[in-house]
Amino acid sequence: MDASEKENKFDKKALCESKMFKEKRDILSAVLEDDREYTKAEAEELIKNYLTKELV
Repeated sequence: MDASEKENKFDKKALCESKMFKEKRDILSAVLEDDREYTKAEAEELIKNYLTKELV
């Protein structure tokens, strides 16, 4: 079992409503899938990728 399997997972609603991601709710709402659960690290990575992706 690796570290990601030990971390708690949260659904989109829980992450979007959390105080931890208060400033990034709009981004999370756009990048997270409704029917999936994410660790905090996965959510942070998706936010980072969104903010650094190149515009076309």
